[in-house]
Amino acid sequence: MSIVTRRRLLKSLAGIGVGSAAFQRAMAVQVDDAGKVTREMIAQAEWIAGIELDDEQRSEVAAAMESNLAAARRLREFAVDVDEVPAVVFRPDFFYRQAKSSDEYPGAPSVRRPGINVAWSVQDSPKTMPDEDLAFAGLEQQASLLATKQLSSRELTQLYLNRLTKFDPLLHCVVTMLEEHALQQAAAADERRVQGRSLGVLDGIPWVAKDLVALPPWKTTWGAEPFKEQVRTSTATVAEKMRDAGAVLMAKVTLGAMAWGDQWFGGLTRNPWNPEQGSSGSSAGSASAVAAGLATFALGSETLGSIVSPTTRCRTSGLRPTFGRVSRAGCMPLAWSMDKIGPIARYVNDLAFIFSHLIGSDGRDPTLVERRFQWPLSKKLDDLKIGVTGGRLSRGETTALEYLKSVGATIIDVELNCSVPEGPLSFILGVEAATVFDDAFRHDPHADYGLWPSTFRESQFITAIQYLRANRLRTRLIVETEEKLSQVDVLLGGNDLLLTNLTGHPSLVIACGSDELADGTKVPGIVKLSAAAYREELLLKVGQALQQANPPTPSRPPLDALLQKQVDQL
Repeated sequence: MSIVTRRRLLKSLAGIGVGSAAFQRAMAVQVDDAGKVTREMIAQAEWIAGIELDDEQRSEVAAAMESNLAAARRLREFAVDVDEVPAVVFRPDFFYRQAKSSDEYPGAPSVRRPGINVAWSVQDSPKTMPDEDLAFAGLEQQASLLATKQLSSRELTQLYLNRLTKFDPLLHCVVTMLEEHALQQAAAADERRVQGRSLGVLDGIPWVAKDLVALPPWKTTWGAEPFKEQVRTSTATVAEKMRDAGAVLMAKVTLGAMAWGDQWFGGLTRNPWNPEQGSSGSSAGSASAVAAGLATFALGSETLGSIVSPTTRCRTSGLRPTFGRVSRAGCMPLAWSMDKIGPIARYVNDLAFIFSHLIGSDGRDPTLVERRFQWPLSKKLDDLKIGVTGGRLSRGETTALEYLKSVGATIIDVELNCSVPEGPLSFILGVEAATVFDDAFRHDPHADYGLWPSTFRESQFITAIQYLRANRLRTRLIVETEEKLSQVDVLLGGNDLLLTNLTGHPSLVIACGSDELADGTKVPGIVKLSAAAYREELLLKVGQALQQANPPTPSRPPLDALLQKQVDQL
């Protein structure tokens, strides 16, 4: 700090009545130390945030603020033209329509499905299948058995209910069992089929819901101790869509506390391939249950890796859709500008059928965008352009790349680095999450909020200017990423998790081929694909081709042996 600047500061302080020499010296020291956040400075600023911290929490927040200031300084290195708007769009028209009836406002959105063309046909299936083979069968095969009346929904549902009960002590993936409700739904599906009124491919198929999907009158716990008795008042849109398609809900499954990690108020959800390891999160129970053959499919959610990470860990398949394709209404919000809901299943083909029933406007989520969806997609593999970033590929991704080359796909190098780094923008999630849970955290700051408390505290000191500046630069990031991803049909591999969650682009995780863990355990391989906005069809097309050419091997974890090992250790 220059002498001239210091004099100006002291003169200004004296001019507004703050004239004591002691105060002036203290303030000058603070200015000299600008950029270095101390515990004492946090204590002095607590009245602005309206919170009270202890010394340990002040030290924690001070350290976090040092990092936040560094990010803010980095963001200020980028000039922002006045024409660059933030990636937070005000949509008053949506709320105008909510306040009026359809007669008063003809433009009011209706609950409808967009242009969707999805075809499935009954497959030839063996008339008898061992229970374990049936538990790990694909959705389309199960639907075919139901359609030909070789299997009833009640039988399939009871099989999965038995497996949930048997293996949950090993995996800790269930929050609430809904056995009576599931069997009633299954009976209704069987009756519809007898009467020739089947609702389609999902009718009678058992599924589980991540426990941030609201389903009154049952609890929706968000995986966190303060909310473990909570019952929400309205049903989530995605749950309504599954119900309307005839899918049979069997259980609410775990998520890391308030959608972070795999540790919830009931313990740690486990990876079916290695129960000594957590299943990753936050869609911990969804990925674990599907990989273990405890349900045909599950719904999960992602804000920053919560579908991609647990499906990768549990060696199963999952689709994180483009932001705005699936309603979040009735699901726990974490970051309004980043939350996505998506399906988790063992097979890519299953994901396509489930996704086709999830998309479409609901009059509740203002971010929804209507786009057509067609499945199966007729595009040929040799017409595809596959992008690679030059980064490290997994064993499964290397095998996938060789296969795509062999069928004639064009391989193109794509450089995903943008003019704005995504790292300094990551605090956007924390600020939005802190806002979502502000009332609860202030009411009971000592409750068990899992991994979130430090983020909630430090976010109180982020300014609105910093948040909005970050979102203005995020706009640039979105445009540049869309331009780069549009050069190809899909991008293979790549370290783009934070980037594509900030920009809202879709990703697909596929279980295919084989891999080997450090201890020599054989597990399915994993491939990750990303794409430009609204290209879920292409992701699924490529993913299905890779999975069919190189099926996941082994196809299922050795749960009985693992459960026996756990019993022997007791």
